[in-house]
Amino acid sequence: MVWRPRSSRRCSSTWRGRAVTASVSELELGPQVDVRGDAPTGFPRSPNKTALVGGRTALWLGPDEWLVLGGVESDFRGALAAVDVSANRIALKVTGRGAVDLLAQGCALDLHETRFQVGDCAQTLLARVEVVLHRTALDTFTVLVRPSFGPYLRAWLADALLGLGSQT
Repeated sequence: MVWRPRSSRRCSSTWRGRAVTASVSELELGPQVDVRGDAPTGFPRSPNKTALVGGRTALWLGPDEWLVLGGVESDFRGALAAVDVSANRIALKVTGRGAVDLLAQGCALDLHETRFQVGDCAQTLLARVEVVLHRTALDTFTVLVRPSFGPYLRAWLADALLGLGSQT
């Protein structure tokens, strides 16, 4: 069974006199490749960082492991291993001024912009689900999650959105 998302949810509320909004939607990822071995040219070598390499995003997952969004196995013939993991994860986009507040309801990481910066990524738990979290802009995150946990996480995020304020 393939999980199909419902329409995006959007929520707004007021916090310290300013409007706070957040929305959650599914993001089309395309191919994904898990690359193991020595870091290919341009790949991030620092923990929890990402790099744009030839139009593809490489996320650091471990000392010798990267997840490449938009790559194919044949692009990494020199790697110790390159495996197509396209069916392994779906992506949810969390965006808006309230994105940090929304994610903080279920994630123990400090997501303040000075601690988890644009371009950072981390393997962590969100609502007790293993995810890869990637900050793509100041108020935008990509949440990579296994498809079997997609409906649960989507429902949890929708419920957490309601906790930020009244649904619009």
